[in-house]
Amino acid sequence: MLGFIPEIYSNREIQLSMAGTGDPWSYFKTSSKLTIRALYDGYSLDEIQELFQVSKEELQEKINLLVDANLLQIMEGKINSTFLIVNKEETERTYYYAKEFGKMLADELVNYWEEIESDYLKLDISKKCSLTELSLVLVGSKIMDIALLDVLAKDGTLLQPAPKRSNPKRPDAQYYFYMIEGKQEYLGKYGEESMDLPKENWSFVTFGQNMVNGKQNEPRNRIEEKCDILRKKGEIKEPENFAKALNSPILSREDSIEWLKTAEKIARRLLVKVKEKEDELREFYNKLKISNYSNNSLGEFICWYIHLAYSWAIDFLVEKEIIHMPDSKFNILVIYSEGSHGLLVK
Repeated sequence: MLGFIPEIYSNREIQLSMAGTGDPWSYFKTSSKLTIRALYDGYSLDEIQELFQVSKEELQEKINLLVDANLLQIMEGKINSTFLIVNKEETERTYYYAKEFGKMLADELVNYWEEIESDYLKLDISKKCSLTELSLVLVGSKIMDIALLDVLAKDGTLLQPAPKRSNPKRPDAQYYFYMIEGKQEYLGKYGEESMDLPKENWSFVTFGQNMVNGKQNEPRNRIEEKCDILRKKGEIKEPENFAKALNSPILSREDSIEWLKTAEKIARRLLVKVKEKEDELREFYNKLKISNYSNNSLGEFICWYIHLAYSWAIDFLVEKEIIHMPDSKFNILVIYSEGSHGLLVK
């Protein structure tokens, strides 16, 4: 533990996020975030020892852990980050720059809304729930988050495969990782949490805001905790029974497959609009003081940027009353999905 945090770091809001497969969190402590930030700011190891009042051994232990996780690398005696780091000024600039891009995505969704509604009405679930009720998760998550990232990754122009970060605990680890300085919402206001269910290819999904009015979204936390408890007990096997226990809507296997086809179809059209902005995006990125020693920072930047853009898009669509925002600020769903989608590869 740090005995002292200098004022320049104690007042900083430093946020971390990942997309992919792995567990970097077990390697991180509060002091590890600050150590990496101090390295990024150009401080030497001796200066970091003095800044945080830690021993040489303590500091080396933190660095060794992060090297083991492939989040730091040592080359020719120099310690470098292997992931994207963005300072406060550039975090805010990127956040607001993504607003116009989000408006473009929202306008495109409006253009296709009749087709999206028509596809939804072909599903059995439409007899029980309206698209309005499920629009946040079926459109916000499955189209604008997961499917859009999926087609971007398959296209490979802006979003190359996530870096492999194998470590002794997770030899399969492969994920984007980034550190930004600023408010939690600057990571992206909305996000999906997918929890595997006992039956193969079935999952319980929550999508929406993790933070509401600066505090944890407790109702969302509670339903995710309840699902986790049910999984660990092992008494429920069938997805239909999980849906009943969680009071969640469920898409049948057939409905799930058809909706994911719709999601990919619409996402491919959104990809066309993204690629129209490719040169502009690269130019913006190249002017940022990004960690130039990270070998995949463009991919991590695009991953972060799309999360910002689709969050803006969801807000615009809520204002237009195209997407319905529940009072709880999240949706839940039990859904079937074969293979990997988006960046959350299994």
